[in-house]
Amino acid sequence: MKDFRIGYLYSLAPIHCGGEGDLGNILEIAREVHTNFPYVPGSSLRGSLRDEVKLLDSKSADLLFGKELDNNGQMGVHQVWFGDARLLWVPMRTMSLRGGADIFTWVSCHSLIRDCAIASGKQFVTFPNRPVGTRAGTYVVADAQIEVSAMSDQQKQAIALSGNWPSSLKDSVKPTWEQNQIVLPDADFQVLMEHSLWTQIRNKIQDETKGANQAGSAEVFWTDVCIPRDTILYFTWGYRLLKEKPVTSFEHDLMMEVLQGLLQVGGQANVGRGWVQSWVSDNTFQSSISESIAAPVGV
Repeated sequence: MKDFRIGYLYSLAPIHCGGEGDLGNILEIAREVHTNFPYVPGSSLRGSLRDEVKLLDSKSADLLFGKELDNNGQMGVHQVWFGDARLLWVPMRTMSLRGGADIFTWVSCHSLIRDCAIASGKQFVTFPNRPVGTRAGTYVVADAQIEVSAMSDQQKQAIALSGNWPSSLKDSVKPTWEQNQIVLPDADFQVLMEHSLWTQIRNKIQDETKGANQAGSAEVFWTDVCIPRDTILYFTWGYRLLKEKPVTSFEHDLMMEVLQGLLQVGGQANVGRGWVQSWVSDNTFQSSISESIAAPVGV
């Protein structure tokens, strides 16, 4: 069996990974074909990680990710791979009708929790076809009123993230996240992802009157659609060691340094988009990799 691991991203800023099908001046984001949920393509994540490792040691970047295409059309073979980063928990501002106060809540759905459980090797627990959460009650989420039932202890264990949270999030974000969770049926979550994502209108104030555009008026350039900050995503990754010049503990340590730090993924870096805190559930190396790879592939 090949080496197969889980990693997580916590967005510290909105993430914009461009997708197809832009409508006029609305810049859409990459979405999964089968769910229409936003995601961060594995190629975007891999490129950011490679750049960060290359800053530390360019030879290690070539050994891990494969030498980039040269003028002779030659390129190296990768020894570390990364899958797409999929949504797991999306932040939403909700209102509890009982208390009449706004509550910051993370929202997920059945299929995302199921797929993450499969990738993590956890036993999946069935969720009912109705909203459940850490706090039962009547809520308003994106102008829709929903009745939320309390989650069982088994369901709470099923949604727990694998491994240890990074120190920067463990004492601040983690306790709040554990107390404010709502799991929706897939159809309800899909509506949220179509109509309730983070958007921002980009415009320019006219300096002088030009035709119908009066001085001081705003000319709309485009509207961004983004994955909001405070979103939690998960991704799969692992090693595929070669017989010749395999990755060593030195390259692995560099990989871990980058994988458990700050990254910038997607576009619009000039306005501070795409910053995420990354971490992994398994940071072991040689012994576990050797056991998990039955027959290393040579070049």
